[in-house]
Amino acid sequence: MRVGIVGAGPAGVTAAVFLSRYGIDVTIFEKEEIGGLIANAWRIENLPILSPCSGEELIAVLRKRLEESRVKVVYEEVLSAEDGVLKTKSNSYSFDKLIVATGTKPKRIEDFELNRSVVYEFKRLPRGIGRLAIYGAGDAAFDGALKAKEVGIKEVHVFNRTDRIRAVPKLVQLALSSGVKYHPSEPIRKVEDRHGDLELYTDVGCYQFEALLLCLGRVPNLPVLRGETKDLYVVGDASGNFRQLAIAMGHALEVCMKIVHGE
Repeated sequence: MRVGIVGAGPAGVTAAVFLSRYGIDVTIFEKEEIGGLIANAWRIENLPILSPCSGEELIAVLRKRLEESRVKVVYEEVLSAEDGVLKTKSNSYSFDKLIVATGTKPKRIEDFELNRSVVYEFKRLPRGIGRLAIYGAGDAAFDGALKAKEVGIKEVHVFNRTDRIRAVPKLVQLALSSGVKYHPSEPIRKVEDRHGDLELYTDVGCYQFEALLLCLGRVPNLPVLRGETKDLYVVGDASGNFRQLAIAMGHALEVCMKIVHGE
């Protein structure tokens, strides 16, 4: 049996390593780098049986497990999945089963996307900045604020549209104690490019920053899916399930068991 897996984040790697134990021929496709969004993480604590670690540390584990399992990795973006065939820009690949573990994409504010200093992932921030604004109040926002402090960004502000914080309290406490400035109920109304700097306008006033990290939620990110779906499985965050690392990996394992047992 040949299985094609789209996405080399934790769910995709979990599926690839598990299936390889049963002697199944597995190929995993990744358009960027192994690990997916966890490359942005300051600290990962939602794998309860493991000690907290950084995103980079967990990625190193994923890479090692793929190498040990001799899983083939193809660095191409999958554009569509149809009747057991994955299509990329340059090739088509046929499989008996397909697993789509493509994670999520950000909810965008296109009016704010003025230049490369406005990003949706921490790893895409410009190097050497000293002033960073973060828009959002979930785990990604406060985790990003802590990572910003860790890498030496001196001034970090978190803007929230409401007074409701959706992040783990521990992250919020750590961020505030590290000097992160929090702006509750202060939505960003407008962003302007001022000779490379960003001017952010709220109902309170105007602020200047060197970069803006948008953390306003994410939605499933799927390639075009066509044709028969009985041999195609969507797992992890791409399925619209709870966005928790352990849940995504467990979902991938559940699907793998169905494949192994011919369900």
